[in-house]
Amino acid sequence: MDFHPDRPNPAPEVAFLGRSNVGKSSLLNALLGARICNTSSKPGRTRSMNAFAVHQGRLVVLDMPGYGKGSHKEWGTEILKYLTSRRQVRKAFLLIDTLHGPKDSDRHLLQILQENHIPHQIILSKVDRLLLPKGSSKPPSESALERNFSQLRRTMEDTRGLVDVRDRDEHGRETCGGEVLSCSAALSLGGKKLGMSGVRWAVLVAAGLESARKGKIKTRKTNITRDGHDCVQDTQGSI
Repeated sequence: MDFHPDRPNPAPEVAFLGRSNVGKSSLLNALLGARICNTSSKPGRTRSMNAFAVHQGRLVVLDMPGYGKGSHKEWGTEILKYLTSRRQVRKAFLLIDTLHGPKDSDRHLLQILQENHIPHQIILSKVDRLLLPKGSSKPPSESALERNFSQLRRTMEDTRGLVDVRDRDEHGRETCGGEVLSCSAALSLGGKKLGMSGVRWAVLVAAGLESARKGKIKTRKTNITRDGHDCVQDTQGSI
């Protein structure tokens, strides 16, 4: 599938955004079932908008450069220009670090999404770092785990308060998902990444592909840079 941001494309698109080092690349690798995105502890690793065509080109998943540390102002300008003008975008998924909660930059982006009636939904990433603190040599006690889950619930409630469920698009449809999702690309339960099934379902619903079946598929990646150049890479993945 040839992907060009300035040309019409019938496939629905979903975009993933978030602060630098929020775990976006790791989430997309888990979501697509393949190591497609480069991951790094250094902020600002993603320097171009990456488009992944999945389900034989029936869906395009967009990996946007992170904002905040290691980012550039012009990246944000280009991303917002794309989201506000691209009719194929069905939803923008905003990742927020569970441990740190919403930052001022996250709130600012949510305000922009709401002002422009861009469908969006919040995903709390890296929940494993809250439930199972890093560096612990043994699993938390039952009481400690319950406290951690209580904190996660409070974080989800506080984050849900940022979503304006009254917002509607030009057709009168709700533009924001009132449900705040949470997930981990590192923690597996029963052989599945924690919360990833919910993220996967939200993506399929946003794209109108609820009936799509999971299976190994060819995923095509296109890197789109500000100068208009792109390169394509095929790999195997699933959603």
